[in-house]
Formats: sequence, C-alpha cells, structure tokens
Amino acid sequence: MKLHGRCPSPLKNRDFITLRSWLPLGGDYMIINYSVKHPKYPQKKDYVRAVSVQTGYLIKSNGVNSTLFYMTQVDPKGSLPKWVVNKVSQFVAPKAMKKIYKACLKYPEWKRKHNPHLKPWLYPEQNTLPSISPAELSLQHADSLENIDESGLSEERGHISDEDDSYSKES
Repeated sequence: MKLHGRCPSPLKNRDFITLRSWLPLGGDYMIINYSVKHPKYPQKKDYVRAVSVQTGYLIKSNGVNSTLFYMTQVDPKGSLPKWVVNKVSQFVAPKAMKKIYKACLKYPEWKRKHNPHLKPWLYPEQNTLPSISPAELSLQHADSLENIDESGLSEERGHISDEDDSYSKES
C-alpha cells in the first residue's frame, strides 16, 4: 500500500510503502503493517520517504460492539526538530482514530448498499487485488534513506495544527 501524507508548510510531504497483513483471531482481528521497498515505487523527489517500523490495529469484538486498539512506531525521516515530531504526534493518531470511529458508525449502512457479500478479510478467495511476489520486496530500514534537512524550522515560526494534515492512499 502506498500512502502519501501532506504536511503543513514549511515541512516536506511524506510517503510510505507498506506491506499489510491480516490475522484472524477467532472473532478478533490483528492488522499489522511495516515499510517495504518495492521496485515499482521508488522514492520520489517531492516526498520524504518515511518509515513505518511497525504499525498495527487489534480489533476485539464482544459480539455486539468492537474495541479498536492502535499502536504505531514511525520514523518520519528528514531531520525534523524534536518539537515538530512531538507536536504532530499529539494530534495525528487521535485524529486518525476519530476518523476511523466515524467511518465505523457509517459502515453498516454503507456496506448494505455496496457489495454486502464481498468480505475478502473473511473469504480470501474474494480478493481481487494483484498478488505481489515476496521476492520483489525487502524491508525498508530507516537508516538506508536520505536524511532531508528540515532543521531550519523554529518553534516560533512553524505553525502546525491538526487542521493542516491530510492523507491519501493507493493500494
């Protein structure tokens, strides 16, 4: 999965290339992803290639409702000042969880109207995504990427708010 992150000015935009895996655990699910290198997705000059060391979700069901647990360890790369990373980490994950929560509330109605029987997470034979040979992939280690210098940011000049972030993805 290719993810693009639009960063607020004056930061450079980020992108990730990740491999995501699902693990059914009875009625619960674990979703884990981490950064990989793929020859079809080289680093682009307009983006800093960030690294998801490990990101995961645990979805625990009690039969009626579910609880979502989220953890992530990301290296945004570049040479961001620590205050920037700390500031951003205060709102990015909570904002993502809020978006997921809102989407979950709308999902039953949406799913009734859109391929209600298509559930490739339950029935892998329904998966229509192209297969990727594991031989084409390798782990993306943070230390193998160029370190873009963004250290000239100052806390006084840099304004970062949770209104400025947006993300898009390509599968």
